[in-house]
Amino acid sequence: MYGGHHTPGDRKQVISLKVLVDKARDRVIFAECDCEFVDTLLSFLTLPIGSAVRLLGPDSTSIGSLTAMYKSVASLESRSLRTDYCKEMLLNPRNATEIHCSKLKINVYPLEPVNLYSCDRQWCIDSGRRFSTVKGRPCRCKYPMSDRVYVDQAEKGAKDDCEGGGVFVKDGAFRFMITDDLQVMAGSTAACLYLFRKLGIDDGIEVEERTLEFGEQEVLCLLKFALLSKSPLTEAIRYIQGSSKKESTKFQPKRTPQLDKSARTANTDNMNLKLFVSKSKKNVLFAEAGADVVDFLFSILTYPLGSIIKLLGKNSGFGCMDNLYKSVEHLGTGGYLKSEECTKMLVCPKLAPFHSVDNQLLQIEESCLSAVVMDPKSPTGEVDAGKGYMKGPGTFMLLNDLSVAPFSPVTSVALLYQMNIPINDVVERVVAIGPDEALNILNASLISKTVLSDVFNQREPYPECWIRVTTLVCTNYQVLRFIYNWIKPESE
Repeated sequence: MYGGHHTPGDRKQVISLKVLVDKARDRVIFAECDCEFVDTLLSFLTLPIGSAVRLLGPDSTSIGSLTAMYKSVASLESRSLRTDYCKEMLLNPRNATEIHCSKLKINVYPLEPVNLYSCDRQWCIDSGRRFSTVKGRPCRCKYPMSDRVYVDQAEKGAKDDCEGGGVFVKDGAFRFMITDDLQVMAGSTAACLYLFRKLGIDDGIEVEERTLEFGEQEVLCLLKFALLSKSPLTEAIRYIQGSSKKESTKFQPKRTPQLDKSARTANTDNMNLKLFVSKSKKNVLFAEAGADVVDFLFSILTYPLGSIIKLLGKNSGFGCMDNLYKSVEHLGTGGYLKSEECTKMLVCPKLAPFHSVDNQLLQIEESCLSAVVMDPKSPTGEVDAGKGYMKGPGTFMLLNDLSVAPFSPVTSVALLYQMNIPINDVVERVVAIGPDEALNILNASLISKTVLSDVFNQREPYPECWIRVTTLVCTNYQVLRFIYNWIKPESE
């Protein structure tokens, strides 16, 4: 389910980089490049976070709790989803700027163009033609929509934006500098001197110039370290040259979640989450969630990196991605980006069409299509965006690391048994999730594997009406414990 491995022979394009290296400390001082490499670097901000998880793969790296959540989507049975296409939208989310990104010299996340299909019956054409991204889907008249239609308005607009060279950045006779922590700036002697002084380099003999070629695999490696490291250029070059240990690619949080402890938003759109908490250990064991909560959590996978950084006030904890985001703002002010629209694509990237959910607590705008297209998430062919991925009503088990599975009483009891939690130590709490809580969950999900405890234990004490310990819970627990002991293998 994850992105495939590319061999060097797969590369079609390479970009040359001049790199100045501090020989004594074996670290990059800065890299010099033209607009092609800067365009590729800035395109990272348009990438949905679920796509980044997919590209990084399941083994070497985990991004907070998002990798566990991604695996949960991959494991879901189709009966839990509104349509079969929902899983594909979450595991391989579309990029709202994918037409622009297709013009990049190196695009780490190339996607096949979206094909539109329509019914060719005259009545449907006369009454207002509708389109589907899924071939053979039934039309309003029940006839299969198999007639491929070309709607090139958006593609023409993207092509116009890219005329004159460059995708996001203007093509000109100037060179850019990229620091080791991914600050992008226009090249100048003053900037060079500033970096040398900042790093304590006084003698040119300490510096070595290298010319490196970056292809798709090298750029993908740089993306990984941009998310995980505070010195991604140095780490990427070491890794590419075989001098970096594999263990160094593991996610190491650089901060702990800074959460709003008083967040209890009064909002009619709030969702409820039932927590099961250990009184003695002061942590959340697991939770029971409805389809609306799971929709919100899974939708995080479709959020573009730039929008996540904006929501978190440029303090996302993503390696050096915050620096890259701030560089866009400075480049835009300096007139190096092609247009105000290109700046917005990078600092306020939109969700791809139909990727929002019914209760979009964190407001990220969804891009629109020029044609009337059916929502791929809808089993009835609706054309209004905003419905969820999950088939409701339903109850799901949610673990501390945001792993999700359909709720099973036996599984919940087995989990408590494995944790060795006494019956009288289990407390049930019902909490509300509004925009503030949603932002806290997003924040913690990027850097923590104990999201529920991080977010909701920060808000002690809960109002009395939110705490409920009942003898019924204990009784059910005892019954299910008996069932578990009865059916468990003797080897245990």
